[in-house]
Amino acid sequence: MIDSKRFTAQKCRIKDIVCGKYVSSDGIGSGYVLLEDGREVSSVHLLGTVVNSYVSDDGKYGFVVLDDGSGMIRVKVFQDTGVIRKVKKGDIVDVVGRLRQYNGEVHIFPEFVKMVDDPNYETLRKIEFAEMDFEQGAKRDVIRSLAKEHKDVSEMEESLSEKDIKGDDVRKVIAAEKVREEKDDERGAEVDMKVAKNLIVKSVEELDDGDGVEYTRIVEKVGLPEAISESAIDELLAEGSCYEPRAGRIKAL
Repeated sequence: MIDSKRFTAQKCRIKDIVCGKYVSSDGIGSGYVLLEDGREVSSVHLLGTVVNSYVSDDGKYGFVVLDDGSGMIRVKVFQDTGVIRKVKKGDIVDVVGRLRQYNGEVHIFPEFVKMVDDPNYETLRKIEFAEMDFEQGAKRDVIRSLAKEHKDVSEMEESLSEKDIKGDDVRKVIAAEKVREEKDDERGAEVDMKVAKNLIVKSVEELDDGDGVEYTRIVEKVGLPEAISESAIDELLAEGSCYEPRAGRIKAL
Protein backbone atom coordinates (compact mmCIF):
# COMPACT_ATOMS: atom_id res chain seq x y z
CA MET A 1 0.00 0.00 0.00
CA ILE A 2 1.32 3.47 -0.91
CA ASP A 3 2.03 5.68 2.09
CA SER A 4 0.31 8.98 1.25
CA LYS A 5 2.41 10.80 3.85
CA ARG A 6 5.52 9.99 1.86
CA PHE A 7 4.16 11.96 -1.10
CA THR A 8 2.99 14.91 1.01
CA ALA A 9 5.65 17.63 1.26
CA GLN A 10 7.28 17.18 4.65
CA LYS A 11 9.33 19.80 6.45
CA CYS A 12 12.91 18.67 6.90
CA ARG A 13 16.35 19.97 7.66
CA ILE A 14 18.83 19.47 4.87
CA LYS A 15 21.02 17.30 7.08
CA ASP A 16 18.03 14.97 7.58
CA ILE A 17 18.08 14.28 3.83
CA VAL A 18 21.87 14.14 3.47
CA CYS A 19 22.21 11.72 6.42
CA GLY A 20 19.33 9.55 5.23
CA LYS A 21 19.33 6.75 2.67
CA TYR A 22 17.86 7.15 -0.79
CA VAL A 23 15.66 4.22 -1.77
CA SER A 24 14.89 3.79 -5.47
CA SER A 25 11.29 3.13 -6.42
CA ASP A 26 9.59 1.73 -9.51
CA GLY A 27 6.37 3.50 -8.57
CA ILE A 28 5.08 7.00 -9.20
CA GLY A 29 7.64 9.74 -9.76
CA SER A 30 10.83 9.18 -7.81
CA GLY A 31 12.12 7.14 -4.91
CA TYR A 32 12.25 8.33 -1.35
CA VAL A 33 14.73 9.06 1.43
CA LEU A 34 14.53 7.08 4.66
CA LEU A 35 15.43 9.61 7.36
CA GLU A 36 17.21 8.65 10.55
CA ASP A 37 14.08 9.48 12.55
CA GLY A 38 12.11 6.80 10.68
CA ARG A 39 10.21 8.98 8.20
CA GLU A 40 10.04 8.04 4.52
CA VAL A 41 10.12 11.25 2.49
CA SER A 42 9.59 11.72 -1.24
CA SER A 43 8.46 15.34 -1.28
CA VAL A 44 10.03 18.01 0.94
CA HIS A 45 9.34 21.52 2.18
CA LEU A 46 12.66 23.27 2.85
CA LEU A 47 13.69 26.73 3.98
CA GLY A 48 17.23 27.87 3.24
CA THR A 49 19.62 30.55 2.06
CA VAL A 50 20.87 30.53 -1.52
CA VAL A 51 24.67 30.22 -1.53
CA ASN A 52 25.08 29.65 -5.27
CA SER A 53 22.95 29.75 -8.41
CA TYR A 54 23.34 29.00 -12.12
CA VAL A 55 21.19 29.10 -15.26
CA SER A 56 22.55 27.95 -18.63
CA ASP A 57 22.65 30.38 -21.55
CA ASP A 58 19.87 28.52 -23.37
CA GLY A 59 17.72 28.56 -20.22
CA LYS A 60 17.16 24.81 -20.29
CA TYR A 61 19.08 23.92 -17.14
CA GLY A 62 19.77 25.58 -13.83
CA PHE A 63 20.27 25.01 -10.15
CA VAL A 64 20.51 26.78 -6.81
CA VAL A 65 22.43 25.54 -3.79
CA LEU A 66 20.56 25.90 -0.50
CA ASP A 67 22.10 26.08 2.97
CA ASP A 68 19.89 25.95 6.07
CA GLY A 69 22.69 25.86 8.63
CA SER A 70 22.59 22.08 8.90
CA GLY A 71 23.81 21.22 5.41
CA MET A 72 23.58 22.03 1.70
CA ILE A 73 21.56 20.59 -1.17
CA ARG A 74 20.97 21.46 -4.81
CA VAL A 75 17.62 22.38 -6.33
CA LYS A 76 17.78 21.42 -10.01
CA VAL A 77 15.46 22.53 -12.81
CA PHE A 78 15.26 21.43 -16.44
CA GLN A 79 13.67 23.01 -19.53
CA ASP A 80 11.70 25.73 -17.72
CA THR A 81 14.14 27.55 -15.41
CA GLY A 82 11.81 30.47 -14.73
CA VAL A 83 11.16 29.20 -11.20
CA ILE A 84 14.76 30.07 -10.18
CA ARG A 85 15.71 32.76 -12.72
CA LYS A 86 15.18 35.65 -10.27
CA VAL A 87 16.80 33.87 -7.32
CA LYS A 88 20.22 35.20 -6.34
CA LYS A 89 22.91 34.52 -3.80
CA GLY A 90 21.89 35.56 -0.28
CA ASP A 91 18.13 35.17 -0.84
CA ILE A 92 16.10 33.16 1.66
CA VAL A 93 13.70 30.86 -0.15
CA ASP A 94 10.96 28.40 0.71
CA VAL A 95 11.07 25.36 -1.58
CA VAL A 96 8.63 22.53 -2.15
CA GLY A 97 9.73 19.71 -4.43
CA ARG A 98 10.38 16.04 -5.05
CA LEU A 99 13.57 14.27 -4.04
CA ARG A 100 15.56 12.72 -6.87
CA GLN A 101 18.96 11.07 -7.10
CA TYR A 102 21.47 11.31 -9.93
CA ASN A 103 25.07 10.02 -9.89
CA GLY A 104 24.78 9.39 -6.16
CA GLU A 105 23.68 12.96 -5.37
CA VAL A 106 20.24 13.54 -3.88
CA HIS A 107 18.71 16.79 -5.14
CA ILE A 108 15.32 18.52 -5.25
CA PHE A 109 13.16 18.87 -8.34
CA PRO A 110 11.07 21.92 -7.36
CA GLU A 111 7.34 22.47 -7.66
CA PHE A 112 7.75 26.06 -6.47
CA VAL A 113 10.42 28.36 -5.06
CA LYS A 114 9.12 31.26 -2.98
CA MET A 115 11.12 34.25 -1.76
CA VAL A 116 10.92 34.85 2.01
CA ASP A 117 11.17 38.39 3.40
CA ASP A 118 9.71 37.90 6.89
CA PRO A 119 12.49 36.95 9.40
CA ASN A 120 9.85 35.46 11.70
CA TYR A 121 9.34 32.73 9.12
CA GLU A 122 12.72 31.20 10.04
CA THR A 123 11.91 31.39 13.76
CA LEU A 124 8.59 29.64 13.18
CA ARG A 125 10.31 26.86 11.23
CA LYS A 126 12.77 26.29 14.11
CA ILE A 127 9.85 25.94 16.53
CA GLU A 128 8.19 23.45 14.18
CA PHE A 129 11.38 21.41 14.03
CA ALA A 130 11.66 21.38 17.82
CA GLU A 131 8.10 20.03 18.14
CA MET A 132 8.74 17.48 15.40
CA ASP A 133 11.97 16.30 17.01
CA PHE A 134 10.18 15.81 20.33
CA GLU A 135 7.34 13.79 18.81
CA GLN A 136 9.54 11.64 16.59
CA GLY A 137 12.08 11.13 19.37
CA ALA A 138 9.40 9.99 21.82
CA LYS A 139 7.99 7.53 19.25
CA ARG A 140 11.46 6.21 18.43
CA ASP A 141 12.30 5.69 22.12
CA VAL A 142 9.10 3.68 22.67
CA ILE A 143 9.78 1.47 19.66
CA ARG A 144 13.40 0.90 20.67
CA SER A 145 12.30 -0.10 24.16
CA LEU A 146 9.62 -2.50 22.93
CA ALA A 147 11.98 -4.00 20.32
CA LYS A 148 14.28 -5.09 23.15
CA GLU A 149 11.40 -6.88 24.92
CA HIS A 150 9.68 -8.52 21.92
CA LYS A 151 10.87 -10.59 19.00
CA ASP A 152 8.52 -9.26 16.34
CA VAL A 153 5.96 -6.53 15.64
CA SER A 154 2.95 -8.81 16.29
CA GLU A 155 4.03 -9.20 19.92
CA MET A 156 4.15 -5.41 20.27
CA GLU A 157 0.70 -4.67 18.80
CA GLU A 158 -1.18 -4.29 22.09
CA SER A 159 1.45 -1.97 23.57
CA LEU A 160 1.70 -0.02 20.32
CA SER A 161 -2.07 0.55 20.06
CA GLU A 162 -2.10 2.00 23.57
CA LYS A 163 0.51 4.53 22.50
CA ASP A 164 -1.08 5.26 19.10
CA ILE A 165 1.86 3.79 17.19
CA LYS A 166 1.30 1.67 14.08
CA GLY A 167 3.16 -1.45 13.08
CA ASP A 168 4.42 0.32 9.96
CA ASP A 169 6.07 2.92 12.21
CA VAL A 170 8.08 0.11 13.79
CA ARG A 171 9.28 -1.12 10.41
CA LYS A 172 10.41 2.37 9.44
CA VAL A 173 12.20 3.07 12.72
CA ILE A 174 14.01 -0.29 12.65
CA ALA A 175 15.05 0.35 9.02
CA ALA A 176 16.22 3.84 9.99
CA GLU A 177 18.30 2.38 12.83
CA LYS A 178 20.09 0.18 10.29
CA VAL A 179 20.77 3.25 8.15
CA ARG A 180 22.21 5.05 11.17
CA GLU A 181 24.48 2.07 11.91
CA GLU A 182 25.64 1.93 8.29
CA LYS A 183 26.45 5.66 8.33
CA ASP A 184 28.33 5.27 11.63
CA ASP A 185 30.36 2.41 10.11
CA GLU A 186 31.17 4.56 7.06
CA ARG A 187 32.26 7.47 9.25
CA GLY A 188 34.31 5.07 11.38
CA ALA A 189 36.04 3.69 8.28
CA GLU A 190 36.89 7.24 7.15
CA VAL A 191 38.41 8.02 10.56
CA ASP A 192 40.37 4.73 10.55
CA MET A 193 41.82 5.52 7.12
CA LYS A 194 42.88 8.99 8.30
CA VAL A 195 44.63 7.42 11.29
CA ALA A 196 46.33 4.85 9.03
CA LYS A 197 47.57 7.53 6.62
CA ASN A 198 48.91 9.66 9.47
CA LEU A 199 50.76 6.66 10.94
CA ILE A 200 52.29 5.80 7.58
CA VAL A 201 53.49 9.35 6.87
CA LYS A 202 55.01 9.55 10.35
CA SER A 203 56.71 6.16 9.91
CA VAL A 204 58.10 7.12 6.52
CA GLU A 205 59.56 10.32 7.96
CA GLU A 206 61.13 8.44 10.88
CA LEU A 207 62.61 5.61 8.78
CA ASP A 208 63.69 7.56 5.70
CA ASP A 209 67.47 7.70 5.36
CA GLY A 210 67.24 9.90 2.29
CA ASP A 211 66.26 7.36 -0.35
CA GLY A 212 62.73 6.56 0.82
CA VAL A 213 61.53 3.55 2.82
CA GLU A 214 60.84 0.04 1.64
CA TYR A 215 57.16 -0.87 1.56
CA THR A 216 57.64 -3.92 3.83
CA ARG A 217 59.37 -1.85 6.52
CA ILE A 218 56.47 0.63 6.56
CA VAL A 219 53.92 -2.17 7.01
CA GLU A 220 55.97 -3.68 9.85
CA LYS A 221 56.41 -0.29 11.53
CA VAL A 222 52.75 0.80 11.59
CA GLY A 223 51.53 -2.66 12.68
CA LEU A 224 48.26 -2.45 10.73
CA PRO A 225 46.74 -5.18 8.54
CA GLU A 226 48.51 -5.17 5.17
CA ALA A 227 45.26 -4.52 3.27
CA ILE A 228 44.65 -1.31 5.28
CA SER A 229 48.28 -0.21 4.92
CA GLU A 230 48.16 -0.85 1.18
CA SER A 231 44.94 1.16 0.75
CA ALA A 232 46.32 4.02 2.85
CA ILE A 233 49.57 4.11 0.85
CA ASP A 234 47.61 4.09 -2.42
CA GLU A 235 45.59 7.09 -1.22
CA LEU A 236 48.72 8.95 -0.09
CA LEU A 237 50.33 8.37 -3.49
CA ALA A 238 47.17 9.41 -5.32
CA GLU A 239 46.78 12.64 -3.36
CA GLY A 240 50.49 13.47 -3.67
CA SER A 241 51.40 13.34 0.03
CA CYS A 242 53.94 10.60 -0.78
CA TYR A 243 55.69 9.37 -3.91
CA GLU A 244 57.87 6.47 -5.06
CA PRO A 245 61.46 7.57 -5.74
CA ARG A 246 61.85 4.05 -7.16
CA ALA A 247 59.77 0.89 -7.23
CA GLY A 248 58.99 -0.57 -3.80
CA ARG A 249 60.12 2.50 -1.82
CA ILE A 250 57.94 5.31 -0.44
CA LYS A 251 59.00 8.85 0.37
CA ALA A 252 56.99 11.64 2.03
CA LEU A 253 56.82 15.11 0.50
